[in-house]
Amino acid sequence: MRVFFIENENPARTSSGGIMSYLINLSAYLSGQQVETILVGAGELKNDSVANTKFSRYIPVTVTPDVSNFGYIFSLLRNVRKINLQPADIVHAQRPDMLFPIILFGINKNRVCSLHGAHDLAVYDKKGKLYGFIYSVLQYLAFKKAAVLIAVDAATQQHYFKKYPWAQHKTKMIPIGIDFNKFKPLDKTESKKQYGFSENEKVIVFVGRLEKEKNVSFLIESFRVVLQQNKNAKLVIVGNGREKQKLVSLVSDLKMNEQIVFMGELSNNEIPLIINAADVFAFCSLYEGSPTVIKEALACNIPVVSVDVGDVKKVVSEVAGSFISERDPHKFAQAISNVFNDSVKHNSRDAIRHYSHTAVGEQTLRLYSEILM
Repeated sequence: MRVFFIENENPARTSSGGIMSYLINLSAYLSGQQVETILVGAGELKNDSVANTKFSRYIPVTVTPDVSNFGYIFSLLRNVRKINLQPADIVHAQRPDMLFPIILFGINKNRVCSLHGAHDLAVYDKKGKLYGFIYSVLQYLAFKKAAVLIAVDAATQQHYFKKYPWAQHKTKMIPIGIDFNKFKPLDKTESKKQYGFSENEKVIVFVGRLEKEKNVSFLIESFRVVLQQNKNAKLVIVGNGREKQKLVSLVSDLKMNEQIVFMGELSNNEIPLIINAADVFAFCSLYEGSPTVIKEALACNIPVVSVDVGDVKKVVSEVAGSFISERDPHKFAQAISNVFNDSVKHNSRDAIRHYSHTAVGEQTLRLYSEILM
């Protein structure tokens, strides 16, 4: 079996987001089952061995890695015949619109699409009505022509059930898994020391893209309230994106430059360390599917405070010591303070073992096999 992952990503990046982590983990499992995994991504590599550590093979459809999703789709349209898809291959896209080139040329019928949240709402919100309309047309076509749709959480599944009730029979729910060998508890004192934090500082960590939908400005407003009760608190923001300068300006206007640290992007290997430096992991997105980083924090036994988004409420409800808050800065801040004052030792890791990438890989491989029958 060969599985072609369609995604606007480059395997040389060391600071990938949740979707790329999902693909890397899925590829690791599939490779162990003698399944060949090929990433059809963006940007040529200087060293092919970089890709080979994550996927069996890498096929770039653009020269440079930094292209928009629509730019990636146009490049895929131009190069789709060069990929050499065979009738028995599986094509697994991570966004509905990215299946369009495969559908247009009718090369392969074994089409799978993962639904990582309500992308249609996000495109309308970020790109406007024209892009939103184009995306909706391509999404409708993908839902019609896909063999299977994988919703990563129940909220995403229900969103699309309401929009396309006729697609329910081909929609399955499989959550995103994580690598428990990589994300595990480390010594907190040493982890804090690595980043220059003192043992008595209360550290709040956020990891994610600095984009509008991540709602980091809400987190900054909430942290302002936290400081009223916890003068030794620090907020660490890990990630980069189009909202960064706006957020930096907000922090400066609020005169909280000493209390809020922008770390920029960290490599994938550093993420477990910075998570372990946290006393609480904070999350406040406007919309999500199954955010990987929530499970990664819980696998490190770090308590989570989050708004109700994607499958976070379901995941957090399975563990003690973490909280779901309303979208109110004062209530969110109170939840964080509750964690600070909680002396109970957190052991969320064992409670979320069923989210291992092995368990998720087994379900996905079973789905591929059913398609090929």
